[in-house]
Amino acid sequence: MIERKLNRRLLSAASLVRQGAVFADIGTDHAYLPIFLLDEGRISRAVATDINEGPLASAERNVGDAGYSAAVTFRLTDGAASLAELGITDYAICGMGGELIAEIISHAPHLFDENLRLILQPMTRQAYLRKYLLSHGFDIEREIYTEDGGKYYTCMLVSYSGVRRDISEEEATLGLGSTRHTGDGRVGYLRARLSSLRRAADGKLRGGVAFPSELALISAIERLIPEILENNT
Repeated sequence: MIERKLNRRLLSAASLVRQGAVFADIGTDHAYLPIFLLDEGRISRAVATDINEGPLASAERNVGDAGYSAAVTFRLTDGAASLAELGITDYAICGMGGELIAEIISHAPHLFDENLRLILQPMTRQAYLRKYLLSHGFDIEREIYTEDGGKYYTCMLVSYSGVRRDISEEEATLGLGSTRHTGDGRVGYLRARLSSLRRAADGKLRGGVAFPSELALISAIERLIPEILENNT
């Protein structure tokens, strides 16, 4: 049976794809995202990639069963480097760690283009990815926070501006500017991050190691959560 609906995590990514886009789903797995976008009439065509033959074959079967074989191109490839000449406008890189997403971008110079839209959903190392993006000339225009299956996710809308800047550890951990953040999962996302930081601080305390960076971030999150809750009431 073809999956025609998306979970909340992938819906947040789908919402950031432009109308009429030529869409690439990097690491497509079952191709649920391009099938959904084609069902919605959001995209004109898609490229689905994966590094492994099994998931790509599954994606191709699903797309065929959905009736979209003519609209989707499949590539067995590592990342996005081989997609430069395909006219893609919107790239989604979801379900991977922040370091791997940064590596994929760094190996695909054509992504450094102000006309392209990158939709990034890091499962881990979100702070690392934010630092990488800003220091390499990208701007995070928006972040959508969602809860799905008891876990919290952020999805970043990113474009290239060429303006490089370093950001603080606090900005990297909490995100950039409250006006860029949407979605009802942000408080849960921050609480999960707070719990992780407290565990790290407790481990260092028991080991007799100083932990000023963790304390600063814990304090920042503890200040931010009540502000968000107050603004949402």
